[in-house]
Amino acid sequence: MSARACLVAAVFLAVLLPAASDAATRRMAVPEIGSPSPVAVLTTSGRIHIEAKPRRNEGLLAFAERLCGSSRHASAVSRANGGVQRLRRGVRYRVPFELLPARHRQAVIRALLPRDRATAEGWRHRVASASRGARSESLWSIAEWFTGSGENHGALRRANNLTSNVIRPGQVILIPRSILSEPYSGMLPAAATRRLVATPDSGAGSLTGDGPFVRYGSDDQGAYASYRLKAGEALYSSVVMRFTGRLLAADVNELVDQIRERNTIRDVRDLPVGYEVKIPLDLLSARYLPPDHPQRQEWEAQRSASEQIENELLALDLNGVTVVLDAGHGGRDTGAPVGGIWESAYVYDIMLRTKKLLESRTAATVVPTTRDGATFRIRDADVLPHSRGHAVLTNPPYRIDNAAVATNFRWYLSNSVYRQRRQAGAEPGQVIFISIHADSLHPSLNGAMVYIPGLVGITNNYGKSGSVYNARREVRAEPRVSFTRTERTTSKGLSRDLAEHLLDGFRRADLAVHHNNPIRDRIWRGRRVYVPAQLRFNRIPAKVLLEVCNLSNDQDRRLIKTRAYRQRVAEAIVDGILSYYGVAGTRVERSVTAGS
Repeated sequence: MSARACLVAAVFLAVLLPAASDAATRRMAVPEIGSPSPVAVLTTSGRIHIEAKPRRNEGLLAFAERLCGSSRHASAVSRANGGVQRLRRGVRYRVPFELLPARHRQAVIRALLPRDRATAEGWRHRVASASRGARSESLWSIAEWFTGSGENHGALRRANNLTSNVIRPGQVILIPRSILSEPYSGMLPAAATRRLVATPDSGAGSLTGDGPFVRYGSDDQGAYASYRLKAGEALYSSVVMRFTGRLLAADVNELVDQIRERNTIRDVRDLPVGYEVKIPLDLLSARYLPPDHPQRQEWEAQRSASEQIENELLALDLNGVTVVLDAGHGGRDTGAPVGGIWESAYVYDIMLRTKKLLESRTAATVVPTTRDGATFRIRDADVLPHSRGHAVLTNPPYRIDNAAVATNFRWYLSNSVYRQRRQAGAEPGQVIFISIHADSLHPSLNGAMVYIPGLVGITNNYGKSGSVYNARREVRAEPRVSFTRTERTTSKGLSRDLAEHLLDGFRRADLAVHHNNPIRDRIWRGRRVYVPAQLRFNRIPAKVLLEVCNLSNDQDRRLIKTRAYRQRVAEAIVDGILSYYGVAGTRVERSVTAGS
């Protein structure tokens, strides 16, 4: 057997054999540890480890340094994986729980045990299984797990007023602070502070432990989550925009009014530090609902599934890669008209600059979805003139008179490009889609954010009909589309990976990025939640809608009116694409000359 074959066999056994002898009962992605997101594994015997993929060009020493906090653990990581010495890209390697630094162990615990709670008295563990047999939970195994010694099972009996060692599914077992071992003890709140927080109000409250809220509870006005304001925090940004997912100014103001009335607040601008705000549970984004809420559990499952997926295709110089570039709006659809700026004109300019950079600096094939006039001309100006001459480049082209029709033609055109590239032998990962926009949100927000395709509102077998659609070759070739849940999950994972690289490109260029959840899988407009059609019905697996700035923010609006800023944005986009395909540390610094 060749040396390469031996290496492959060793890696295969190292990754697969542990699962055969001690099967996983739970697997959860842990994005807090870093990208690519490791997977935390809880086995049937109660043991924990993580499985992580190496980064590009990352060796064993660097892998151990990143995940374990020190390269001296490299030999232990090697032993845990059958003595492997060379790491292969795309393979997950086991890292024992005890090798992780405390902060990583805490992140793993939060992911695997979302129903457990850290309280003033100690750790509250909810029993997952109490059936008899080697794989059941018992007081002994719980004591061994949380205190380091099964001999402490008697102390657990006394602390929980149990008359026997019998425990049942769903039962909560308190592990007292005095015998709790790390990393659990390090996750407990300060005893004095937590006792004050736990004082009941008019409703029944349960402590959230490791979440952002003081408690979840209910009173005569309904269920709520309670949050204490910190220094410098405001009701608009730190409560409504953070916890509800709403960003549009009208939506934010409406919810602020609801929360103000719910809490009988007279002046939202004069709230003291430590003020406890009750947020109605039905306003919260799924990620902030109680851990046992069905919507929260569905969100966790979707996140865990998609975050294990990332691009594994290397394309130096972007050779063989096709980039479908879309400039939002255009024609009669001006986009967000704020302060005399037409969104359509400025994002089209950024698209042209990105196209020029890709074509002059890389081997990528660039396919724009729209054009203003007969040529792709970059204007040598800061303030851009208004134009209604944009057309979607279907066959024949569609001059943009109707925004909804133009949006549909964008995904029809993208699907046609993807289908042709696949027929020509391209891999699915060799085609990406980027739609460039500039949002109009609450004026306190600034910087870039990215929308990716989520699983909300899944519609299968979707298509359009009518004379305007049937006249286009792209529609006739594939009038309807449908996607499996697996395809959508894969697309969400790849799109998130692309979004992360694009935002990293912005950060490297010292461009602002939205400070709160800059990657989102849905858009809120009032009570309506949706995924943009150019993402939702697009067959290209890795696809994003990039909001480069917020036109309602004075600073962002001033910046986008300068060609220097738009050039930096284009460079950041190209930098992010290069990074996505494995060209790490490459900055695109060549300016684009105005003209065709």
